[in-house]
Amino acid sequence: MSWTCGTCYREFVSYRSREQHINAVNHNYPTHECDRCCRFFGSRSAVIQHMNDCNHWRYDCPMCDETWPTMEQVKEHVINYHRHCTPCNRTFANSNAIKMHLNSRIHRGTDIQCPFCKQCYTSATGLSHHLETGSCPQAPFIDRDAIYKLVRSKDPSGIISKNLIDWKPSSRYEATDRAWNGAGWECYFCHRAFNTRHGLNHHLNSPVHQQNLYHCPNRAGCGREFTSFAGVMNHLESESCGFTRFEKVQNGFRNIISGDRLIGF
Repeated sequence: MSWTCGTCYREFVSYRSREQHINAVNHNYPTHECDRCCRFFGSRSAVIQHMNDCNHWRYDCPMCDETWPTMEQVKEHVINYHRHCTPCNRTFANSNAIKMHLNSRIHRGTDIQCPFCKQCYTSATGLSHHLETGSCPQAPFIDRDAIYKLVRSKDPSGIISKNLIDWKPSSRYEATDRAWNGAGWECYFCHRAFNTRHGLNHHLNSPVHQQNLYHCPNRAGCGREFTSFAGVMNHLESESCGFTRFEKVQNGFRNIISGDRLIGF
């Protein structure tokens, strides 16, 4: 094996001796040299083909024999192929599990802040649920209906919200004694039974049986509809339909909550 000077084409028995020569006489390395071996080529496409064929890229995967042109590609390979989180040294059963882990507060922190009570959340889904359920102590007037009106005002083109001409505010329900079926408190709509009347009331007044207000912006490839803003945010954050990335969802959500820009993903 010999190493060639890219200027005078003199050959050397080792990489080190060639390096000393190049530094001493101000010569250059071959333009299209393999990252791993001493071979060089007449074009960039030729050396790329060689490195692909021989697995001769510069950076090694720590979990297999694959090599990659950049460390960023190694990291993506470890996550997507091996489903392994290197900082936590954890391997996951499937791609969805590792995505959820990487998008959790362990790696994302809590930088989505409620504009009213200043409580912080990891994702748009968390803050959406906080507001839609009326859980914010500083803004009890904010609920599912108020969020829908806000989103509609920022989404005139209906990217994620449905333009419902016949839209009416969410219905409120209260279970009566007739909901008791002898074994549990039964939902009139879905016949699911609950241990307590409070549990049934909570279920009845959740978005479960309400009108769909939102849809996935990937209408051609997905088309799913959702009863809550938190639902469509969670769907987009999961990247399950491939329409957008987690980071873009967070940026779009910030514009809805605190900015004056229209919705866009």
